Amino acid sequence: MSVITLRSASPVEDVRAGLTFDRTVPRQLVHRASVTEVFLTDGAQVAADRFLVGAQWPRQHAFHHPDESGHIDFMLLAETLRQAGIFLIHRFYDVPLNHHFVFKSLDLRVDDPAALRVRATPLGAVLDVTVTATAPGSRRFDARLDITVEVDGRPCAYGSLAVVVVDARRYELLRNRGRELDLDASPSTPAAPPSPATTPVIAGRRHTDVLLRTTADPADWLLHIDLHHPGYFEHPSDHVPGMMLLEAFRQAGHLTAGPGFRLASLRSRFMSFGELCRPVLIRAAAGPAGLLGLSAVQGERTLAQGEAVFNHA
Repeated sequence: MSVITLRSASPVEDVRAGLTFDRTVPRQLVHRASVTEVFLTDGAQVAADRFLVGAQWPRQHAFHHPDESGHIDFMLLAETLRQAGIFLIHRFYDVPLNHHFVFKSLDLRVDDPAALRVRATPLGAVLDVTVTATAPGSRRFDARLDITVEVDGRPCAYGSLAVVVVDARRYELLRNRGRELDLDASPSTPAAPPSPATTPVIAGRRHTDVLLRTTADPADWLLHIDLHHPGYFEHPSDHVPGMMLLEAFRQAGHLTAGPGFRLASLRSRFMSFGELCRPVLIRAAAGPAGLLGLSAVQGERTLAQGEAVFNHA
């Protein structure tokens, strides 16, 4: 008589199978005010520095719309990575909810867009995350997260982000570092609706979500900051949100690349806080090997830089 031994699933696969997708994680753990803006559903630790995170994306979102080919919005993926970083650091590293997250970089590359096509039901994903963290003191926590995005067990996108988390006192020091005093500056107020002549047409965005306004230089755009925008200012912010700058990069890239192209990868670095009361210019320039160079500039300061690749859709 032969004996058949059934090999059990690995611990990682056991955890993967146990992830739930029937409710979101608490909105406070991803720094969102609205439950509808939370895309994470669960998270579990599988090793000292490795985690699995469940996510679900809506078929349609208020401003993260599928592209012309029916694939989910690149920026919806980027926002999911951002939320995963905040969630894991709060949930598994005991960082208090009142600490401030200052993102230094966010990179994302989509290798298999077919896996990200919108279907008849909301798309679920698993993020396989490795965290490299240093915590020299209770008031500061530095971390890098490397992330593989899987849909139906199929790796389709890869990302990374770097963040420093600080208490209120250190945040004020960082926030005011290099800040120019301007006694005449006043908080921004929502601008009047721009005329069609100053609002470019950008793939995948409704009129109210177009962030760019034309300038005299065709390679420069003025960032339109609407403090009442339900996504970028879903909760109050004392600076220009990083996700707004990334979306502005995406829009500038589409205008530069032309119709029929899809954003395939974006590498971004954040260097300085952007003031809400001063103009921000978004610039795009073609670089070597098909790269598109992007920058956000406020006066003499560079707020962020990026490199993007656009492929034929």
